[in-house]
Amino acid sequence: MSSLSGVTTIPFELIKEITGDFSEEKRIGSGGYGEVYKGVLNNGDEIAIKRLFSIHGLDAQTFEDEFNSHMRVRHDNIIRLIGYCCDTKNVPTKLHGKFVFADVTNRCLCFEYMQGGNLDEHISDESCIHDWPTTYRIIKGICQGLHYLHKGLDENKGIYHLDLKPANILLDTKMVPKIGDFGLARLYGTSKTIQTNKVAGTTGFMSPEFIQNGTISAKNDVFSLGVIIFHIMAGKKAYTDYWELRQSNKEFSDKSRQELIESVQEHWGKKMQATVGYTWGETDILGVKKCIQIAMSCVEIDRKKRPSTENIIHDLNELDAKIKNSSRKDPLSHVGQLKKDIMIDPSREVRFPFEPKRDVSCCLQLTNKAACFIAFSIEINPNKYRTHPYKGIMPPCTMCYITITSPAQEKAPLLCREDVFIVQSTRVNQDFTAEQITEDFLAAAVDDELILPIVFV
Repeated sequence: MSSLSGVTTIPFELIKEITGDFSEEKRIGSGGYGEVYKGVLNNGDEIAIKRLFSIHGLDAQTFEDEFNSHMRVRHDNIIRLIGYCCDTKNVPTKLHGKFVFADVTNRCLCFEYMQGGNLDEHISDESCIHDWPTTYRIIKGICQGLHYLHKGLDENKGIYHLDLKPANILLDTKMVPKIGDFGLARLYGTSKTIQTNKVAGTTGFMSPEFIQNGTISAKNDVFSLGVIIFHIMAGKKAYTDYWELRQSNKEFSDKSRQELIESVQEHWGKKMQATVGYTWGETDILGVKKCIQIAMSCVEIDRKKRPSTENIIHDLNELDAKIKNSSRKDPLSHVGQLKKDIMIDPSREVRFPFEPKRDVSCCLQLTNKAACFIAFSIEINPNKYRTHPYKGIMPPCTMCYITITSPAQEKAPLLCREDVFIVQSTRVNQDFTAEQITEDFLAAAVDDELILPIVFV
């Protein structure tokens, strides 16, 4: 294998081997230009392999366009190209009753494998399935990735994705979004508007001017971004209802906009208030309002009224500054708190039903609320208590029971400040094992920490 700026050529025979000859069991997705398979390289790295369909005159151009787009980009919110394959063999093919030799080319692009799947899998009928802090990070990450494509490479030339949608946004184990699938992407001068008679994309995410007359500009992607944020914030139906109302111009007014904002704020408020350990505050309300306002501005029918990605990033940075300033004024604000992926019931304290001269135990239920794997570790005074299990891995949306035992004593022990029950946790990939949860790992990787007092009753 050879490399080109860190991107490796991967032999087609190796790709066939690690995908089980492109078996159905290994297929993880498909699109208009190819199918995607999961494979594991000899070094243990998981990769996603996009095998382009063999369409004469189209496959070579599509492969080169997508390859060139990915070779230009390096950003935390853009999917990373690992390797590629362009393998041509002269093989016998039966034609008119006899065999002739023809060139057959197999083209593959290999990307980092994203354990979190695509964003579409994380959106329910009403909104994103995650809590608000995670949802906001996803929205901002998508905006940052798109801004990089438009402006981060060259001030005068940018990449227009032209097929931005939830299925083309991948998530890692920490729910960091990465824009992928550059099958339709093109490099354009950012100050120019182009006309084309070839309209391709995904219904519902294409801008009206692109559908009607093939107009291409940076505002095509901005429109798609607005639809995505709408789906994340309020669900697909809410976007459809809004778009139909906006397009008709009937009874559409500032009042209609305000009603939508209030509806979305109410939805997220109820959702987060039902989450144990989370305090819904003014900064959250501010964030929800700003994101739905951005979504509405992005899907303006007149593309000239839509913001640029630069405008959007500026608005989000201003929002972050307001939230940071608010948290300084109110030290009890939850802003900047941990994600609280794990919930404990009971959530206020560890209660032991004390009995003289007998071991006493209590059981706590840990619930993984996240759509990813969580590694957890229990910290408690080992001289006074025994815990089982004291560490482990929890799959997405599962429960685990922790038993804490206090050895037999004559009297209920006197408690001190150090008598607390601590759960440390972090998001990991599905191949992570409990043996890897060490002190060094926790010191570097802990995302969340829950602390409960211990009492005897």
